[in-house]
Amino acid sequence: MKMFTAILSVIAAIAVFVAGHLYWGYKTDPSRFKPASREVKAEKAKAEPAAGKKREANKTDKPASSLADYTKNWPKKARSDFKTALSKERAYKIAIVGSDAMGADTNGWGPQLKQALQDAYGSHVSVSLFAYHLNSDEFIREGKYKDVANFKPDLILFEPFILINNGAVAIDNQLEDIKTAAAAWGDAVLMIQPSYPLYKAANYPAQVKELASYAKKEGYTYLDHWKNWPDPDSDAFKSYVTFQNGEQTAPSNKGTKAWYDYLRKFFIAE
Repeated sequence: MKMFTAILSVIAAIAVFVAGHLYWGYKTDPSRFKPASREVKAEKAKAEPAAGKKREANKTDKPASSLADYTKNWPKKARSDFKTALSKERAYKIAIVGSDAMGADTNGWGPQLKQALQDAYGSHVSVSLFAYHLNSDEFIREGKYKDVANFKPDLILFEPFILINNGAVAIDNQLEDIKTAAAAWGDAVLMIQPSYPLYKAANYPAQVKELASYAKKEGYTYLDHWKNWPDPDSDAFKSYVTFQNGEQTAPSNKGTKAWYDYLRKFFIAE
């Protein structure tokens, strides 16, 4: 009997030992914790908003009926057309057309102005950029002006490639190219601006003056953003353009800001 009892005690002790070992192995197995860790991360991701998605105040909170206040600098016809578009609940179409100096791929003044217009006017405007590395003859010959016409814009801000034209297209031809494009653009309100100024340029400023005179003669609004830049003959101007191998190739960040600020104040009056 004693022998039987001793055997039972040994078996019971072994069973307790085995059970305890299995339980401890379960409690300390690292793989047991992986699902829980993934769940915690998933819940944390749900609870925390993605960076950069905080809501910013949007000027479109302004009632549609008072958005016309922003347009007080626009030509009379443009203001009238915009009010008509508002009354018909139709987006007013704005085309920004010109050389790649607008920085369509580099967050230049073109994309910045587009964003500013969308922030101010919201869904009441539709803005498209048409940027080309062409001179005005090529713009016409390749039919690129038709791209703009197909957009059916109400208003066109046009930089007619005058800097790319410099030394390549005679000023008389440049003005004829503007006439060709304007005829295809129909009743759209056309506003003309020059490209960026150059440091101590010789013939270019005279061509820009002819462009300004032509715009005035034809009744187009001329946006002289050069007023917002330092004197192109001054040393202070040098930091407003980018130099590569001694050539002025684009507006610098300072130049882009000067250009953009002028246009933003015109298109979105405060």
